[in-house]
Amino acid sequence: MKQFKLAVIALLTALTFNACSDDEMHLPPTEPVGTGTAGAFVLNQGNIYDGIAGTLDFLNFSTDAYTSGLFMQANGVQLGDTPQAGMVYGSRLYVAMYGSNLVWCLDAATGSIVKQIAITSPEGICAADGYVYVSCNDGYLARIDTLTLEADEERLEVGPNPAGICTANGSVYVTISDGYNYNNEYANGFRVVRVSTSDFSKQAEIKVGMNPNIVQADADGNVFAVCQGNYGMGISEVKPEVWKILPDNSASTFVPATSIAIKDNTLYTIYNYTNYTTNESTLKYKAYSTQDGTVLSENMLSLTDLPAVPISLSVCPADGHIYITSDRAQYDYNSPGYIYRYTPDGQLVKRYDAGVHPFAVVFK
Repeated sequence: MKQFKLAVIALLTALTFNACSDDEMHLPPTEPVGTGTAGAFVLNQGNIYDGIAGTLDFLNFSTDAYTSGLFMQANGVQLGDTPQAGMVYGSRLYVAMYGSNLVWCLDAATGSIVKQIAITSPEGICAADGYVYVSCNDGYLARIDTLTLEADEERLEVGPNPAGICTANGSVYVTISDGYNYNNEYANGFRVVRVSTSDFSKQAEIKVGMNPNIVQADADGNVFAVCQGNYGMGISEVKPEVWKILPDNSASTFVPATSIAIKDNTLYTIYNYTNYTTNESTLKYKAYSTQDGTVLSENMLSLTDLPAVPISLSVCPADGHIYITSDRAQYDYNSPGYIYRYTPDGQLVKRYDAGVHPFAVVFK
């Protein structure tokens, strides 16, 4: 647990003067968060139980060339265990490696290692104002200074099993899943913690649905959290649904989904739900307005070219193309998977061969 340390008045005074000069110098990168104009990195989780390491690939949008094993080619070593999330911030790519307890800082142009940053059980990752924020599965939020590439010694305690993370409204939003407490219906979750980016302090705890994980923001600063429910394994079934959080911290249910991606004010969704008590499954692809929940597309993908086993959903900020990662087949965790690329109106552009269990697309 994070323990806040008291400091003597003299030390606080000295730090205050130092902070002024540090803040003046601590400018965010001149390039924004990955825009998707150059290409996309693909994080393949591999299979830690069968000794299959994670890998990093790259899709070049200019040439349509897909490079497998970019990290190994650039560095001569394996990426590590269970890459969970990544993002391009400025000229660097940050990759959260859950199983290896580290965040890689890489040169986004080459994939070569800039620094290895030790962080316990990193899951989600986002950035704002010159800092990279990492949700840690052991209950904390970590912060990395992008100038020094050092993580703060003190992490902020946020709650059991934080998962998804995003920035909006001068804040970091972190979903608290309590994901290992399924026997007690995830009782200590049901919330999103809002943290100030100005002083790394907790601002609010916002009540949402059961077992929240993915979280993203739209162009108006509204935040959307996917709450996965209980997979039909509780006393009564709680189905997955998205909660909408307004900038004033009010929250309410919005639309059903198990995975989301947002571009501007369009919410793209996958509803891929199995009730594990009855073994009944439902799979839908729909798009909604983030403003009022109006259905913009009942079938956002061509029904003749659907992913084999959808895992993650992403939308390119630059051109609106839709990317879905997929395993090769149901329950096949050892074979190379696929990346499906669709036009904004849902027509398949191409299917790319990826690594084992492709888990995330990170735009450059």
